[in-house]
Amino acid sequence: MARQHWVFGYGSLMWQPDFPYIERRPALLRGWHRAHALCSTFSWGSPERPGLILTLLPGGSCLGVAFRVAPGHWWQTHRYLRKREAAYRHIMITAETSRGDVSALTFAADPRHSRYIGKQPLQRGARMVAQGEGGKGTSRSYLAGTIAGVRAMGGQPEPSLQRLWAAVQVAVREDKAK
Repeated sequence: MARQHWVFGYGSLMWQPDFPYIERRPALLRGWHRAHALCSTFSWGSPERPGLILTLLPGGSCLGVAFRVAPGHWWQTHRYLRKREAAYRHIMITAETSRGDVSALTFAADPRHSRYIGKQPLQRGARMVAQGEGGKGTSRSYLAGTIAGVRAMGGQPEPSLQRLWAAVQVAVREDKAK
């Protein structure tokens, strides 16, 4: 049997993988949690309007999506992901699915990368998400897509995502009032 290649997505990869796959499964990653700790200055933000996007940090758990990539597409997909996820450490993890565990490639925080800014205080993070706009869209749409992706799998978004979303709504209203 040919080796199976899986990719675990927990942010925009859940709803916008932009690579061919032959299977998609809800998956739970233990020992890591998603955190808004990466500045986006291209896709979901710009140098003038930086956004805030997710990365994985140690501890906790994270509901996401495991994608199985056809063997004939793996190297092309892997090359694409090296470019797309350049600000992250590329690591192999074990993700739990309803049909068994899978070994998958995913993307964790790289504290040495210049775009890694760590977890931000809620109000600062909300302002970054509220302002961020880049080539793929807004940082708000990134956060909304992540929340919707978790809910689409029957999951409940983490309290930190829900608090950030509420604070972003306040920041957007305040900006409009100015």
